[in-house]
Order: sequence, then structure tokens, then C-alpha cells
Amino acid sequence: MSCNPSFGGIGKGHLMREVDALDGLCSRICDQSGIHYKVLNRRKGPAVWGLRAQIDRKLYKQNMQKEILNTPLLTVQEGSVEDLILTEPEPEHPGKCRVSGVVLGWSAVANHRPDYGTLQP
Repeated sequence: MSCNPSFGGIGKGHLMREVDALDGLCSRICDQSGIHYKVLNRRKGPAVWGLRAQIDRKLYKQNMQKEILNTPLLTVQEGSVEDLILTEPEPEHPGKCRVSGVVLGWSAVANHRPDYGTLQP
């Protein structure tokens, strides 16, 4: 969350509604942590209305951590990411790589696998 504890507006609000349509966690946590809601550009037409919510930073952090830590089949590893492990670019998409894992700060490697992730020291 940015130093200005608000979500929404003309640009970010549209993005949040798109992500919310895909069962977005951010929007649900904003609903739980909001302290003030406003519609921007109300005097103009509906095409430029922007919903904005002021969020309580402490509540947002608590609710987000609770949701993430209680997500089934998700293991949370806290640490800094030192490097990305990239796949080789595909011949039909030169320069386009996929992230297949990360190197964490204590030199552990977290690999992405289609069925599950592994953590190797």
C-alpha cells in the first residue's frame, strides 16, 4: 500500500474493478478496512466517475495478513528476493522470458512448478 492510504480514483479504480471481477483480494480487503468512500467527478458524466476509498492502514495490513496466512495450499516465505530465475526465450517470442523461480536473501531457491512450489537451500 502506498503512503497515501487510498484505493481507487479514475485509473486505479478501474483496474481494481477489473481485478475484483476475478475475485480480487485487494478489493475485498478494502471493503473490510475502509473508513471513507467517495465518488470523484460526480458532476460530470458516469464515464468519468471514479470510486475512491480511504483505507485504515493498520486494519488493511491486519486483514490482508490474516487472509494470506489462511489461504489453503499457500506457503508464505518471508524474505528479500535477490535474483530471478528466468527461462530461455521462446524462438517465436524473442526477448520474452518466464520467471521460473526466485533466489531468496539467504540463498534459498524457490522454484515454480506447475503442480507445486519447492524451497531448496
